[in-house]
Amino acid sequence: MNQEHVKNEMCYTDEMRELFDAVIEQTGMDWDYIYEWPYDYRDASGGVSGFIYYTETEKFFKENCLNILRVLEEFEHDIGEPLRKDTENLANWYSWFALEHVMQLIIDYKEKNEG
Repeated sequence: MNQEHVKNEMCYTDEMRELFDAVIEQTGMDWDYIYEWPYDYRDASGGVSGFIYYTETEKFFKENCLNILRVLEEFEHDIGEPLRKDTENLANWYSWFALEHVMQLIIDYKEKNEG
């Protein structure tokens, strides 16, 4: 499946589209592989390439903080409550949120379109 098609179908704001691309790029993995196996990358604590070390997640957060915060705000609005955040490693938490949110969008797309 084409990355642009999935992104355009599942991403509801410009911030989400930009975050989608940033997450895929950060993993350093091939889109076709991610699309085929999104469940393998849904849990950031399992060790996902590009999101393992604090240096990676802190840099990712700094480069994408506005998009992450806007997407998180929309997500929390949609679910009707704030998420509990890890205040000791906040940049890491935000980066992992971004990764897991994008992977969930891919999973949702696949379930909707592939049964």
